Amino acid sequence: MARRVEPAFWEDKGVREAVSAWELGQVVRLFRQHTGASQAAVARLVSIDQAEVSRLERGRKKIRDRRQLIRWAEALGIPEELRGPLPTAEPSVQSAERKARQQGSVTHVLDSLPSEGSGCLLFPPGRSFPATPLPILAVRSVSLGARRLRLAPGGDMTAWSGVLMRALISSSALSNGLRKQFVIDAGQARRHIREGGPVDIPTAYELDDLTYGILWAAAGFDASFVTDEGLLHRIRSPLLRSDPERLHCALEVPGLTDGSRMLLSSEACAGYIVDRRHHSTDGVVFWTREKYGEEAATWLLFAHKLHYLQQTAPAVPHSGGGRAFCVPEAAVAASPRYERVLLFLAMALMESFGITTWLSVDAGYEQCEGFALEPGHKAIIATWVRADDGVKMAYTSRPGVLRGFAEVSGSASQHSVTAGSRPWQRLVATADYLRLDHLWLARRCRQLASEGTHGLAAPRSRHLSVEGLDRACGFAAKCLAHAGASSRSMYR
Repeated sequence: MARRVEPAFWEDKGVREAVSAWELGQVVRLFRQHTGASQAAVARLVSIDQAEVSRLERGRKKIRDRRQLIRWAEALGIPEELRGPLPTAEPSVQSAERKARQQGSVTHVLDSLPSEGSGCLLFPPGRSFPATPLPILAVRSVSLGARRLRLAPGGDMTAWSGVLMRALISSSALSNGLRKQFVIDAGQARRHIREGGPVDIPTAYELDDLTYGILWAAAGFDASFVTDEGLLHRIRSPLLRSDPERLHCALEVPGLTDGSRMLLSSEACAGYIVDRRHHSTDGVVFWTREKYGEEAATWLLFAHKLHYLQQTAPAVPHSGGGRAFCVPEAAVAASPRYERVLLFLAMALMESFGITTWLSVDAGYEQCEGFALEPGHKAIIATWVRADDGVKMAYTSRPGVLRGFAEVSGSASQHSVTAGSRPWQRLVATADYLRLDHLWLARRCRQLASEGTHGLAAPRSRHLSVEGLDRACGFAAKCLAHAGASSRSMYR
């Protein structure tokens, strides 16, 4: 809540000039002098560290991000009539933002796709699955509507719609002077062809960083699971969640892909936590190790993950507990944009279950074990993501261990770069930190939620599902639309 000061404070010439120029450091300094508030007290108003307030006042930090300025204006209670137009970013900042937006973009992929005829979309390798080729057939389009791109009929498309492996049918069209590429799962075109009707590609399936990331993860996991289907059928067992030695043996089976190892490890750790958790999950704090999109995509696509979230979600949404991620700036810089989108959607999925998410940027916590902490009672340790020493499952009530985990999770919640009292505030801050345009995300998630992602990335493996992905897109679209409406109403 904003800390209000007397109207006379805002009538002061120096204050008005500082607000008019958006010299926020000077405004904060004058605000503190007038109210007697400490830097720590001001920091709590906007959920940042006292050191950040100090840097701001000394001119060591400049704020030009429009969303952050709005947040500060609300916290300090700056009258709307004084705020005026928000500043435009400096040219050097704009250039840096453009460069950040281009980083990891799929623009170069679009240029390599065939304009007509067959080709191949080669997805780059991840950290746990190899490069994945995806056959693609490009056909001409007849017309582009608001929600559908109609394709020209052809014999090649009829043949491709019957392939058993994952493949795509694509087409391009001009929209607002820009050529855009649209794709659909070839198997999804089969029904339209069998019914003798035209084949349409939903415009929601425009190939961009959102849909490319979904296809990249779905194709990678599908390839792993289909390859290992026989092995998984033989070694996959509920006993893996209660017998670490059995799990270790399963993970060492010759020929097992890294993607399948992720599945077995994830299922075992999830089951281990569920079996040992307290009846109520309200107030439980989870520490998760996913920091890249490939790891986060397991929440969106692994079928068992959705059930796990349902079992561990608080009965009362956002009731004190939560789930903390550790994603230092170096990890953000090293991730292409499509992976950052997947990480964002994983956090949106958790928020949709009433699970408060925190995001720590402290690289010192990167190697912390994954855990579920029932404060003052016990900690359930379940680590599989980037577990160099192998999957670890254990639980403890030792006071020293509980205090250590409480310190880690407390730091994450108190110093989260995505702090906010509501899900939409946290998701907007998450998008900002991950260098994602939340207005673009709002539009694209709304389109995908309306259409559903099954026609884009229908799973071939029974271990995968797009139900969580669809839920994440729908919740993200709702939250980000609320954020946009709030920003517009503030300056009417």
